[in-house]
Amino acid sequence: MFSDTQQRIRQLLAIIILAFVVLLAWQSYWQLWKSDWLFAQPLNRRLERLERITPRGSIFDRTGAKLAWSEHGVRRYADACATAGILGYHDAVYKASRVESEWNMELSGVARPFSAVAVQRLLTNEKPCGNDLLLTLDLHLQQAACAALGTRRGAVVMLDPKTGGILTLATYPTYNPETLRNDFPGLNSATDGPLRNRAVQDVYPPGSTMKLVTASAALMNGIDPATRYTCTGKTHAFGVNITDYHGEAHGSVNMTTALAKSCNNYFAHIAANLSQAALFTTAENFGFGQRWWLRALADPRMLPMGVAKSSLAPDMTKDISQGERAHMGFGQSTVVATPLQMAMVSAAIANDGTLMAPFLVQAVRKGGTTRTLSTFSSTPIGYPLNKETATIVASMMRQVVRRGTAAGADVAGITVYGKTGTAQQEGGDDHAWFIGFAERKSPTGPQRIAFAVLIERGGTGGRIAVPVARQILQHWATIEE
Repeated sequence: MFSDTQQRIRQLLAIIILAFVVLLAWQSYWQLWKSDWLFAQPLNRRLERLERITPRGSIFDRTGAKLAWSEHGVRRYADACATAGILGYHDAVYKASRVESEWNMELSGVARPFSAVAVQRLLTNEKPCGNDLLLTLDLHLQQAACAALGTRRGAVVMLDPKTGGILTLATYPTYNPETLRNDFPGLNSATDGPLRNRAVQDVYPPGSTMKLVTASAALMNGIDPATRYTCTGKTHAFGVNITDYHGEAHGSVNMTTALAKSCNNYFAHIAANLSQAALFTTAENFGFGQRWWLRALADPRMLPMGVAKSSLAPDMTKDISQGERAHMGFGQSTVVATPLQMAMVSAAIANDGTLMAPFLVQAVRKGGTTRTLSTFSSTPIGYPLNKETATIVASMMRQVVRRGTAAGADVAGITVYGKTGTAQQEGGDDHAWFIGFAERKSPTGPQRIAFAVLIERGGTGGRIAVPVARQILQHWATIEE
């Protein structure tokens, strides 16, 4: 009888111990492994209460200029409309977006339970304070881009080719995050998408700016730039019709002249006669068909916004006919790209053939101090050109500005390299493009900036997009590094 009672006690004890272990494991799972996820949930009222009593961190541009800060619990912005597409908004009702959302834990300064930060605060009786962010953005250049864009729907991107740092990411239409509470219902239902950032979230046919990719693929696969083709303006080849702008006949042209005059027929024949693998591999190294932000960035939040994938075809693994490749060669058919993607094409050429992954957040600092808590830098996405080929393509781009479709893009004191694009799309006027890079001298050596300008339904790139880029480059020429 006594041994039977002992046996039951042992069983009960085992059940209690097992229940305790399960409970401990369950709590450990949520408190240690899933605490970040749980803590960041929008419906977590504890986080909401802590955020209300914790001063939110500020956001700075690359020069140290303040972009966003909090006053008496209200979020303020240096130029709300100019930076809304990048910074996003932070609101008690509509929550947060972009930088304000993706970096909310750092900006709010709220430490998860059992973290080193929480323990340190407990031991030192330190009051919670939001951390600050340092971006690669240049506020003055961003404002210049927004001013040049004006009220035209479109986007402007400017990159540092060497680092991948995003200097400008302008988009229009935009909104004012300081009046979001009243404006949001109308913004959310607006057909022109003011809450979207066209520079990274929308794709467009790149038109003749794609000829830089085609030229790069040709040169990297042994085609001599002196190769000539006689353009009659309209041809039927590879089972498709190939027409130059207004049917203009360019006559006998080599690659440099074809790029300067933006000859569709020349690059259509180049693309059709290249193997699909050769064309697509070069395009992929430029970023097409890739979700590079998930691979080339140490933390995907370094580019804290949704990015649309640029591509030559919906499925780049399927065989594409010569006729389709011919149209791809001058940026039509199924080719689509974000303005960011086309700025990346220019950046790779400007950086001697190495494409650095674009990013926006470069450091986290302890709130209200200059103490750096963490830093971020880019890595290469691909190597679409070697240095020699990049130099050849750059010299061709220079001729586009000197004697081609981008005549008038030059700015005193700097050298501009570019390629225009006029992209046809059903349902309205053509999209106007101008991409390229500019170079200036400095005490530390030549400095370069890559850019892409897109004006939706604007017309021709040379007439519409080039003046926008020129206005921004004039401002860049005056900025001291």
